[in-house]
Formats: sequence, structure tokens, C-alpha cells
Amino acid sequence: MLLHSCKEPIVSFAEPQPKDINELNAFPKKIIGTYYNTENRTELVISKYSIFKKMIVEDTLKISKINKNEIIKNDSLFNLVTKEKYRIKRINDTLFSNYIHQDTIFDLNKKNILKKFKGYFFLNIHNEKSGFWSVEKLNLSKGVLTINGIETENELDLLQSITETKKDTIKPFTVKPTKKQFKEFINKNGFTNGDIYLKK
Repeated sequence: MLLHSCKEPIVSFAEPQPKDINELNAFPKKIIGTYYNTENRTELVISKYSIFKKMIVEDTLKISKINKNEIIKNDSLFNLVTKEKYRIKRINDTLFSNYIHQDTIFDLNKKNILKKFKGYFFLNIHNEKSGFWSVEKLNLSKGVLTINGIETENELDLLQSITETKKDTIKPFTVKPTKKQFKEFINKNGFTNGDIYLKK
């Protein structure tokens, strides 16, 4: 039982954003904490240097489909390779399991960069393969935390218009906005879609 989450960005940046803004070396105390998304039952934990997501995953598995590296013992399924253990409920030939999957979504110790601009935090995530950056906007207001990315064609068109960059057929679309252009993109509703979390 393995879960991966990888969402390819539709836009990447040639350099961390916003340009000419100093990097932060840690998240400030007011942001650090645990947040919850009731819609998808996801917990977001922000520590001094990282953000990770915890999800409760409900899984159903036929006993005949168990991997050769997994064994059932009492009320648990053990993976002999990873040493992971999952509590299970067995009904006839089916196993039911709820387990917590944890995924690091931002880590300052992994060449990622955190910046603050106009009251927002910007998570600059370095893609080692391309050398470019994906950027997400984090905001905390009255106990409500949002993490928004660039996900729509309207945002791509807006970014293309503001930066006067021709959109190539190669994905992701790569831009290099000035600080002023990046601010304009934010002010014109860039970074509109994302996840909403409530402080616990």
C-alpha cells in the first residue's frame, strides 16, 4: 500500500519570487501550528522549517491482492520491506484499513526558499530536474490559512500579458517577472485556487 502525490505545475519561474525580496530562514511563530481541512480530512502542520500534510486514507484490499512482502498478523498488515504496519479489519476475503499518510510539501532544508511580500508568504519550490521554481502563496488571516497556486488558464493568460512572455507549447510555461509585474499579478487575482485550512 503506497501513496504518492505529485502535481506538475502549469507555470514555473526562472528565479524565486518575488524578485529582489530577502529570503526568510524560518517560518515566523504566528504561522507555526496545526491546521485542518474539513473537506478532505487533511491536517497541515507548519513547523519552523517545513510544512507537511497528514491525510487519513481509507483503503480496501482483497486478501488475494496482498503483495508478497506483506503479511497479516492478528489485526495488522505488515510490510516486511518498509517495516510499516497498518491496522486492519478483516471481513471475509477483504481487508479494510484507515491509515495516516504524511507528505512533506515544503522544506527549507531542501533548496526551497521562503519569502514574504505584501503580507503573503511565498513558497518557492526548486525543481532540480529543470532548475526552475514553482511558487505558491500562503496566507493566514483570522485563523484561516490558504495555500494557493497558479492553476487556471486565466492565470496563465494574465501572467503572459503582464510579463509580455510568449506562451510556448512546452509545459510548464516559464516566466521571469520583475517585482512590479509579480505584484500586479497578485493584485489582479493571481494565485486564486488552492486549499483552505482552519487553525486547530
